[in-house]
Amino acid sequence: MSTLKSRFKYYGLGFGLGLVLVWATLLKDRDREAWLPEARTIEFLERTDIKVGELAKCQMECFDLPENFMDTTFWKNADIDFTKSATKRKPCPEYFISSTLSNTQQKIVAYIETCEVCENCDKGTATLKSIELPETETHCDCS
Repeated sequence: MSTLKSRFKYYGLGFGLGLVLVWATLLKDRDREAWLPEARTIEFLERTDIKVGELAKCQMECFDLPENFMDTTFWKNADIDFTKSATKRKPCPEYFISSTLSNTQQKIVAYIETCEVCENCDKGTATLKSIELPETETHCDCS
């Protein structure tokens, strides 16, 4: 019976040391909260100053959207449609992001192109290329 107790002690000691080792190497001083690609992309875009393209400006005027429609509510509810996105395009991947507007809770789809200055860094630029409001019947004559 004492050998079973000593085995459990050694197992517990090894398991505890393994937990400490994993925490020290992977999680300690971690500044990035997001692990999955969608969350990392949304986190990057939320920090980036997004420029508005000509087509998107016309669509914002047509849909009567404010300049700051991409607020915290927009990013909190954001989902990336990876089937429509061109994530493998180099050097500037494109993302279709669907979310809701904070003032009307209306669905919106934003087409954003990102260009990172260097690979695996937080510096980069993003451009809002176009906007869709799938639940509205308003059609813009923007080309």
